[in-house]
Amino acid sequence: MVWRRLLLLGRLLGLLPGLALGGLGFGGLTHAAEAPRLELTATPAWKGWTRPGRATELEIRLTSDAATRATLDVVAGGQSLRSELELQPGRALRLHLPVASAESIAVSAVSAELPGGPPQRREIALAKSESPLLGVGLATGEPVQLEGFHTLALASDDLPRNASAYSSIDALILDAPTLGALDPRQLGALLAHAAGCGRIVVLNTDARVRGLLAGAGACGGRSTMSAGSLAQAREMLQASLGASLPAAMPPGSLGELAQPGHRVWNRVAVGLAVYFAMAALVVVFFASLPVLLLTPALAAVAALALLHTMEPPSQLVVWSEGESGARVARYQAWQQFPGVVGERKRVPIPPQLASWVQPCGPSQAMHFDFDASNGRMAFAEFDTRLFRQVSLCYSGSFPVARAIALAPRGDGQREVRNEGARAWPEGVLLAGGLVHELPALGPGAHTTLAAQTAQAGRPPRGVVERMAMTRTPAGGVAALWSLDLLGVADASVDSRGWLLVSVPSP
Repeated sequence: MVWRRLLLLGRLLGLLPGLALGGLGFGGLTHAAEAPRLELTATPAWKGWTRPGRATELEIRLTSDAATRATLDVVAGGQSLRSELELQPGRALRLHLPVASAESIAVSAVSAELPGGPPQRREIALAKSESPLLGVGLATGEPVQLEGFHTLALASDDLPRNASAYSSIDALILDAPTLGALDPRQLGALLAHAAGCGRIVVLNTDARVRGLLAGAGACGGRSTMSAGSLAQAREMLQASLGASLPAAMPPGSLGELAQPGHRVWNRVAVGLAVYFAMAALVVVFFASLPVLLLTPALAAVAALALLHTMEPPSQLVVWSEGESGARVARYQAWQQFPGVVGERKRVPIPPQLASWVQPCGPSQAMHFDFDASNGRMAFAEFDTRLFRQVSLCYSGSFPVARAIALAPRGDGQREVRNEGARAWPEGVLLAGGLVHELPALGPGAHTTLAAQTAQAGRPPRGVVERMAMTRTPAGGVAALWSLDLLGVADASVDSRGWLLVSVPSP
């Protein structure tokens, strides 16, 4: 009897570890079941169509059945993006991310409650058209064909919230119901596209909408048109294709406007000079072998320390262009970060320039942090090394209030009047291939260019004035001012900017 009881007790004790492990496994399954469930959708703009080398937009919808923090990762070619998100149960988080038009885009999201768990993944393949793309937003759904174009039928919600995504489209036809259904971000992006000389035909719109687009449009109104019928819209768009529109300033030209950055080179040259001087003194005055062997090692340590203490500021160049009387101007910006040592550098993105940012070199790998609360890029990360220059390129638009009137006078002089609501600083007037000094003028004030000055002027001086002259239409007139970049966050003292405003001929 005693042996039977002992045998039964041994069997019970042998089952205890298994029961314990089973309980742990059950608890683990319960914990996994309680982990937030994420639902992820990713939809590209323009029905998934784009053009090679352009930019587009990605609409992200993320939902969770419980409150949680989540990490969103987007990889498009050599560029990656990460955003930390706060999710609430039953409430969809909707993001519109500007991305490069890569062959494929990978999107993933994982909950912070289950960081090692499998993420939600989506793979997006973009359709790249070799033909120009025509976006058509008509409430009637009437088909539109334009020779040589691939047509995309769009609803109002298909239009992007980031102006950079409009680079995928070569022309647009939009009617009044489609325009009226746009949210503020969509409308702002469309106006920024109009400021960048985007070809837009609006159909059967009222005077208020036409005035809004005309005030934002550039290129002398040649890119923004208004039609009364669909047939007229096709004709106007076809006719506009015969007129070339000024392209944005290329990144290489922006770099030419920067001041030469010799600071790193100068410091390295000084360090090398000091090293060779010390080496010569050691050879002359010290014959000891340990000293001769120790000197190069100490010099290498000193050189490494010198490189780590050298942190030259970045250079920022902003070039903007607009039309006299227009409410917005488009800009391109170029920011260069000199390489000193091999390291991973993390730099802030100026909020004023964050509407579209990308590496200037298409092969440059770069990571961005996206601030979902503010809807903009916040930081960029990239690898640097000595004498390797890494550049960021920005583009977008900003409000401007420069209205200039030119009027010839009977005595041969030319009157220049400030017809805007704000004063402008000193600048120059470009006319007839020559440069004329332009004084600061308050609202309503005017000045005159004397007959001999109007005829003679002076040739452009420096790379900025020569660049402005090449950006001024032949036979046209433009005014050039320096931009005050003190309001741009993290702009160094080497930052420079200009505003070129085209003036209609009198």
